[in-house]
Amino acid sequence: MTDRKRTTAIQVRVTEQEKWQMERQAKRCGLSLSGYLRRVGAGKTAAVFPSQRFRDLYQQVNGLRENLMAQPMERTAAQLDDLAGQLLTAYTSGGVDDGDN
Repeated sequence: MTDRKRTTAIQVRVTEQEKWQMERQAKRCGLSLSGYLRRVGAGKTAAVFPSQRFRDLYQQVNGLRENLMAQPMERTAAQLDDLAGQLLTAYTSGGVDDGDN
């Protein structure tokens, strides 16, 4: 990373709600608010990290796949049904983990 100094400030007035939304989005992207605004302001994308909830579900799917032949099909079907329900809940909640992402 280059060692450059940022010496120019830009002041923008926003509502408390707007600030909260930007801070939350920055956190979801793994960036500081300044870093997030610089990135978005430069026309670059700021990718949202998948929530811990989705990472955990992904690991469950992989675990189920690895044990597919080691258990009865009925148990696998029940686990798939449970995972499908969890994924639907995570998806419809926007993948947000109680604000902790």
